Amino acid sequence: MVSWHTITQRTPLFWLLQIGGWTGYALMNFMQGLVHEKLLIYIFPSLVYAVSGFVLTLFLRQFYQWIWNRPPQQILLLAGIASLLIGVIFEASRVLAYINLYPSDWQLNAWWHAFKEFTLSWYVMLTWSGLYFGIKYYRKVQQQRQQLLEATSMAHEAQLKMLRYQLNPHFLFNTLNAISTLVLAGEMQIANKMVTKLSRFLRHTLEMEPMQKLPLKQELEALQQYLAIEQLRLGKRLKIDWEIEDAAKPALVPCMLLQPLIENAIKYAIAPSEAGGEVRISAEVTDAGQLRLCVADDGPGIDRSAISSQPQPGIGVGLTNTRGRLQVLYGDQQSFEVINQEPAGVRVCLKIPYER
Repeated sequence: MVSWHTITQRTPLFWLLQIGGWTGYALMNFMQGLVHEKLLIYIFPSLVYAVSGFVLTLFLRQFYQWIWNRPPQQILLLAGIASLLIGVIFEASRVLAYINLYPSDWQLNAWWHAFKEFTLSWYVMLTWSGLYFGIKYYRKVQQQRQQLLEATSMAHEAQLKMLRYQLNPHFLFNTLNAISTLVLAGEMQIANKMVTKLSRFLRHTLEMEPMQKLPLKQELEALQQYLAIEQLRLGKRLKIDWEIEDAAKPALVPCMLLQPLIENAIKYAIAPSEAGGEVRISAEVTDAGQLRLCVADDGPGIDRSAISSQPQPGIGVGLTNTRGRLQVLYGDQQSFEVINQEPAGVRVCLKIPYER
């Protein structure tokens, strides 16, 4: 059995408007009586009118809840009839209250006046009904909109998880392959260090959610763990140049945003070269209030097919996934650009809103 407290807790807006509306109706009647030279005691019939209207509209509400799921044409017809009947009862209660409170003022021709006043009572009930259905429909639309937003958010989160988790096996395969190579080459100490650093890095990635954002400073600390693994593998062949503005360090970025871009640069520009190369990582806040992040290398460049909408076998997974994450998270507020530099190398730059 539903208690009165439960009912009022479910619909606080209804009771707020119901009490406030009929209180205003009582005050309006009272002020109208004063204009027509009624005494201050006219507050009592005004209260009676308001209380009767308050109670009668509660019955209307129950009836409207019962017909709420019917076709619109039926709702309009039934609401009009219900408003008419409740209007008759409402006017009758007003007349009875007036007769009992002011018997000397009541005359036979007052019945004709009461009949004319009935149209006003019906209008009051129609107005109440219109407000009830209007507010109820508005709240229903808002609820459906909220459900749609929640469903969209869940879909975006699922998509982000798919993109993130697609990258983890990609990185893990490369690193395990490097460890296997070191073991076969007899570099047991380096392989052991790489396994230790890999476990720390994977622990960090597993703790991060795809929807989570963290300060760029913290993201760079995680990247340093990853780069420590790669430097154990490549040694002096891998050089890292950091160009990070202080103003950019507190900016919020999606977790593990830059790692696949750096991995691509190392895999396709640095690792194949006997001389190695350099990876430059930069971050700055633009005049337009955006965070600009770039990863550049001095390798041989990149095939344009690697940055197409569908990644080619062996290349482009990191670029495509990063672009997909940005699109889901920021929509049109982000940009993603891949440029072949002169005389050599590739620069990947992305812009996202600056958030702290």
